[in-house]
Amino acid sequence: MKKEIWVVKFGGSLLSDAKARRGFLKQIAAVSRRRAVVLVHGGGPEINAALAKMGMAPKFVKGRRYTDEATLGVVEGVLSGQVNKALAAELNSMGAKAVGLSGRDGRLITARALAGLGRVGAPAKADPGVLKTLLAGGWLPVVSPVASDARGRALNINADEAASALAVALKAARLVFLTDVAGILDAGKKTIPVVRCRGIQDLIDGGVITGGMIPKSLSCRSAIEKGVHEIDIIDGRAGLAKMKGTRILP
Repeated sequence: MKKEIWVVKFGGSLLSDAKARRGFLKQIAAVSRRRAVVLVHGGGPEINAALAKMGMAPKFVKGRRYTDEATLGVVEGVLSGQVNKALAAELNSMGAKAVGLSGRDGRLITARALAGLGRVGAPAKADPGVLKTLLAGGWLPVVSPVASDARGRALNINADEAASALAVALKAARLVFLTDVAGILDAGKKTIPVVRCRGIQDLIDGGVITGGMIPKSLSCRSAIEKGVHEIDIIDGRAGLAKMKGTRILP
């Protein structure tokens, strides 16, 4: 297995932007031929579209999707069935050796339920064994953020937290989050180039970091504290080559 491992998270509106999606996947396919890469994806817009077709309205609590039993069925079907397999197939058409799986496969991610959010969890343990086996064979694992609880039941987990947990478990050299904005933005909507872990809570409390960027930034802090060397939150449309965004440092 190639020594240096990257964990890259891709999702949000970038998945629905055909040009940005294809450009990024071409980059990941090329990178995977040179180093070990694990791709973790989201799929919020696709989930919302599926819920709308069923007459179900999405509900969010502090940046997290409230997930009752009915919603969980849609979430798992869209993420692990639709989006995951489509990404793996597209990467394979570009010459990568991609294989799709979810956090439920091989005890990859075990999560604990979060109170007040229904079938939503946070990663409690990551077992990277299946990923190490795949990486050793030159495969590009593509992971959907659905985990199991201790009893084997599905839990919807935040894709950023899933990526962070896997990066820690794999002792990744780099963790990269691709977003639809150029990193963490200040009050004037300008990118903050460097954010220290100790300053993240102040930015949240001050209303600078809001919405879905809250769990993303907290995931970054946790991953840095647990040994991940380098974390970047970058503009997905600019891609991996330009790395335009915010770097998180200890």
